[in-house]
Amino acid sequence: MPDQQPILAAHGIVKRFGGVQALRGVDFDLHASEVHALVGENGAGKSTLIRVLAGLHRPDEGTLEVNSRSMRFGGPLAARRAGIGTVAQEFTLVPKLSVAENVLLGHEPRRPWRLLDWPVMRRRTSELLEQLGLEIDPQARAGSLSIADQQLVEIAKALSLEPSVLIMDEPTAALNPAEVDRLIDVVGALRDRGVGVLYVTHRLGEVFRLADRITVLRDGEQVATQAAAAIDEDELITQMLGRELTAVDHEPQEVAEDRQALLRVSELSLEGDFSQVSFEVRAGEVLGIAGLVGSGRSELMRALFGLLHPTAGTAEVDATSLTATHPRDALAAGVFLLAEDRKAEGLIPDLSVRENLFLTAAPDDGESPWLLRRSAETKEYEQVKSFLDIRADSPEQPIPTLSGGNQQKVLLGRAMASHARVLLLSEPTRGVDVGAKSDIYRALRKLAADDAAVVVSSSDALELSQVCDRCLVMSKGRAVRVLGPAELDEDSIVAAAVRGRDDDEAVDEHVDVDKEQPA
Repeated sequence: MPDQQPILAAHGIVKRFGGVQALRGVDFDLHASEVHALVGENGAGKSTLIRVLAGLHRPDEGTLEVNSRSMRFGGPLAARRAGIGTVAQEFTLVPKLSVAENVLLGHEPRRPWRLLDWPVMRRRTSELLEQLGLEIDPQARAGSLSIADQQLVEIAKALSLEPSVLIMDEPTAALNPAEVDRLIDVVGALRDRGVGVLYVTHRLGEVFRLADRITVLRDGEQVATQAAAAIDEDELITQMLGRELTAVDHEPQEVAEDRQALLRVSELSLEGDFSQVSFEVRAGEVLGIAGLVGSGRSELMRALFGLLHPTAGTAEVDATSLTATHPRDALAAGVFLLAEDRKAEGLIPDLSVRENLFLTAAPDDGESPWLLRRSAETKEYEQVKSFLDIRADSPEQPIPTLSGGNQQKVLLGRAMASHARVLLLSEPTRGVDVGAKSDIYRALRKLAADDAAVVVSSSDALELSQVCDRCLVMSKGRAVRVLGPAELDEDSIVAAAVRGRDDDEAVDEHVDVDKEQPA
């Protein structure tokens, strides 16, 4: 590969945003039939570099080459015309349009009088989907597809322009393990066809499964470019962080039965989403909720926070009935939800770090002087910042200027500022780097140690094994098993989730999770 000319090369790329230098002379190249992984902490410069390569940002210094020809992109259209396709982290599909309309959006085949040529559109779309192993009706509405299928339709959309370079930004962030395997097979097939793939992910297991080479960015600088076979995961993490990662020392523990049950759920049901779910979480305990797509775990979390309304069953917080018809009811009862989508349901982009942090804090009585209230907020901000290691220049910094991992920490800090005793966390580390993930795990264990009841719903079985004491496994809307401390490992969680999906008898059998489960 070193003897080949790269199909894409960047030399000495510098990019500034005001007084912030996001990239500091970065070099990068990509060859045909190569998967080149780009890794680094949140804020390392990965997103800025791929936006430069995709024509979304113009570099302040440095040059770009495509097939040894110097290029200067005036925008993303110019990059696409040069053979560079991009699968963005945020979906760009139009939910109300068909799959075919989305895949060929902007370059639809047309008949006389500029009418869409529907037969050709359906045929081309079917051919692209077949390459990806998808059996989807091109006329299906994009918004009706599963997250995994939407992700693959995004890839089909990028491939419709027959790119020689495909940039993939966190393509598996919303996928379960089986769907990840499927997408990895697709990436391997693209490499075999001669496409050069720039693969950006925080999941280092995927890096070592896929990548031929790895480039590490840290604080906007290129730390290393190396063959994937020449480095192991621990060394790669050290390159990313600039230090050795402090492991989260967690051994699942059986919480004493005399500890107070802060959250007790009994026979809770929501027609069409979940049925007869029962569990309890004691003070000092972290309970995981596992399950494949469609298991009902996300809907369960939203129902406990008043975003969905159960049709049967009960929930109690601290032995008091929880009747949450609105999130404010849940907050008043001491329940906080960290939603899966921090951008759509968590952060307020027009507000500062401080304003986002205290958004759900109890309102003041209006009698305290403003300076005293602001002083108290500043003091609590510093405590939360230190506790979670939030890297912000000041409390008044605009929230969009923080990296994804630090934005997620601000949302977790919001839970602390609300002084909730029951924390419901959906995908708490989605899209964050390995360092931020470790910080969040430690914070969750500390919160539990301070007598909070923590519930973590996650598609990452390894995450659940590293932070939880027990794990409730859901399938097809029912609780099918509880894994205790002695059996709480990644393989057991995955096996229980898959078995629950495939075993109709297990799904139909109601599980009382308040009772001790057999090992």
